[in-house]
Parts: sequence; structure tokens; C-alpha cells
Amino acid sequence: MKKFTRILICLILCVFTIGLAACGDNQDNFTYPTASMQTYGNGGLSVQKGDYLYFVNGYQSADNMTEKNASYHVGAIMIAKLDENGNLILNDEGLLGDDYYRVMSDKLCGFEATGLYIFGDYLYFTSPCQENEAGTDGEWAKGRVDFYRIRLDNSGSVERLYTSGVENENLQYEYYYDGNNTFILVYESGDTLNSSGGTNILKRIDANDASVTEISRDVSSVVMAEDSDKIFYVTTDDDERYVLNKYDIVNNNSSQYLGKFTNEITAKFVVNGYVYIEETHGNNMDLKRSRISNSGAFTDTIPAISNYTSYEVTPNGEMVIGITDNTIDFYLFGNTTPALNYLEDTDIETINFIGFANGSIVYYDDNNAIKMVSYANFISNHTLEIVTLATLSDVNTDYFDLDDNYLYFYKTVGSNSYLHRLSVNNNNGEAEEMVGVYLEADIPEEEETDESDTEESAN
Repeated sequence: MKKFTRILICLILCVFTIGLAACGDNQDNFTYPTASMQTYGNGGLSVQKGDYLYFVNGYQSADNMTEKNASYHVGAIMIAKLDENGNLILNDEGLLGDDYYRVMSDKLCGFEATGLYIFGDYLYFTSPCQENEAGTDGEWAKGRVDFYRIRLDNSGSVERLYTSGVENENLQYEYYYDGNNTFILVYESGDTLNSSGGTNILKRIDANDASVTEISRDVSSVVMAEDSDKIFYVTTDDDERYVLNKYDIVNNNSSQYLGKFTNEITAKFVVNGYVYIEETHGNNMDLKRSRISNSGAFTDTIPAISNYTSYEVTPNGEMVIGITDNTIDFYLFGNTTPALNYLEDTDIETINFIGFANGSIVYYDDNNAIKMVSYANFISNHTLEIVTLATLSDVNTDYFDLDDNYLYFYKTVGSNSYLHRLSVNNNNGEAEEMVGVYLEADIPEEEETDESDTEESAN
């Protein structure tokens, strides 16, 4: 009898264990992407991996944080499964379906220094520091930035790689991947808050072992190019001459690029095999370029570039657009006339450049209208046409993320700012769409669902 009882108990335990495993599978049947899938849009508010989108669910300022190590819904990192056309998979109420998204990290990631990157098996992200400043009486260092990574499949724990030596408004960074390892290039302008001291420091962080290497101090400007061996930064020598340095972050090697400059120079762009610098002459600045492959002299020049409020170099490296108020001037390097042509948006007072996509300039105006102008068409047939994609409301114009398919931005809904996106690739009147998961109190009335459908959204 005792033997039979033991067998019965064992059978019950086995069935119970199998039942628990089955329940667990039903509770989390989400499939994550793999490292072999293609990556799109590194460096912004979202990054796509195959048919999956990693994104920040919204924005909150680090200054408004009141509790250390708190969990966040608005500002957390999430992953969503996309359909075969790259669309978000929504439920009948028009909300992101519960079976098609997961939270990757509930740290505050949507803040002033947001940037998501995927390299190898990892998603890299930033979050405000959760520790106190050294030598202070409990002063929270939440202005500093922590650099983290987490595996793409959400396994394992979040790893911290580095904490910035300055606050986020004085921080620039970029990631580089050589197929085996990821490196972070960090430029900390102003005086470091670390005990080691120093000013305007350029650093290299090795993600394999979280080691930090100081590249140079007293750096006046830096261009964090896409290619890991075409990074440029400016320093001065003992005779107060300006030195343009070329840096390879993978091999951790710096070299002087061409001769030294008596006039002040600023590293501005690296585009399509050229490095561009500003050179100051009295009250004016000229834009010059050099072909990197043969260390060519800086002979190509656009004079008095400082007359513009802002300017950019197109991705092909051949054209500069200069913006002043509501006007865009178009220059081709080597052209003998001051400008090929100009475009005036007569309906507005200010053009605010966002970026380039599909051979077009994307900008927003005084009324938060998102507009495009094709510089590619202009080069081929000298025609210019302004296309209005949409007019946005309640949008945070400080943070835009543009790729060839979408413009991502934060929009206030209810009491919080959530991530939204607008199609910029063959937009046929498509409206903006919400990307992410509302808190229950912020769900717009026309999208309200019953309590069971929104339980996960509120947590």
C-alpha cells in the first residue's frame, strides 16, 4: 500500500510539473529575433532587427526622476513583432497586441541621451545614472549617463558598460562594430566630473571587458563618422596651431591628417569618402573638404559658409544645403556660381532641418508641418517641389529620428509623451501612428478597451 501511494504521489507531481511548464509556455510564447537578421536604423529612438522593432515607449526627462532604481512604463525599452510588410500588429481596438510585444528593460531609456543600437547578440542603450556624486552629501548624479547592453532575446541580466564623466548635455557618443566586438566612442566636453580630472576628453570603451581608454584631452571638435577608421578630431599643439587627427577606434590608432593649421578649424562632417572642416578667417568661416583615400589637400571650398543659420552636406557628399530663415540654398562643390538655386517656403518663417531620406531633405516648419524636398530631382532636372507629409500636434520637436522609411518622434497623449512614427517613404496620405503601449489612463477615448484588455498596458 505504501509503495502504491509513493507511485501515485510521483505521478501527481510529474503531472503538476508538466502542467506548470505548459502554463509557462502559454504565458510567454514570444519569439525573439536572432543576430543574423538584418538591422535597420541604428542610433535613434528605435532600431529594427528583421521583422522586430526595438523602441523606447516614450519620453521623460531625467531631471524629473524622483526615485532611484524605479521601474518605468513610459520611457521603457520594448520589442514588437512586425508583420511581413513591416507594420505593427494591432488588436481590434487599434492597440499593440499583447501577444506581439514584450518589455526589454524598465529602466528609463527615453530621455535626453536616448540612442538604441544593435550589434551582434546585443541591444545597446543608455539610462540616467542611479548613483550619487562622489564626495557629495547624497547628491544624485542623474544628469550623468549609464551605458548598458542586453541580449536580443532578453535572456540574462542587463550589463552596465560605462558611466559618463559629464552630464548628458555635454555628451556625444557613437557605437562601432568590427564583427567581433563593439566599441563606444565617447566625447565629454567641458570639465570631467570624475576625480581623474581633465577637459574635453575623447574616450574609447571596449564592450568586451568594459575597459576605458583615454584617446585625447583638450579636443575642440570631433566627427563620429560611420566608418570606424575615419573618425576625425581637432586638438592644438604647444604653438597654438590646430591639428586634425584621424582615428581608428578598432585598432586604437591616431595619426595627424595633413599639416597643421594656423587658422582655427572645426571638424564638421565625414561623408562619402571626404572629410569636411570649417576654417575661420576673421569673422567668416569657409567650408573645405579633402578626399580621405589620398589625403588630398583642402582645396574644394565654399566660402562664407557662416552666413547661414545652419547647413548640411547631402549623403552623396557633392551638395551643400544652406538654410537661412525660410530659404534653402543649393551648392555643388566645384561650381563657379555662388549657388545653383534656392528654394523659399513662402508660407512660413523658419525651416528646421531634420535629416535626409530617399534623396530628399526633411524638415519641419513653424506650424509643425513635416515637409520634404527632393534634392535628387533638383540635381537631375533642377526642379524643386515642397511636399507636405503631415501637420503634427503636441509633438516634442527636440527629438526626431529619421530613417528611409519612418520619422519617429514623441507626441503627448493624455499626461505622457509616447513614441509615434510617420511614413516618409512613398507616403500616400498615411497619418502618424502610435508605437508602443499606453498607460490605461492615457488611452484615447475612441481606443478605450475593457479592463481585461488593458491590464498589461497599465503594468
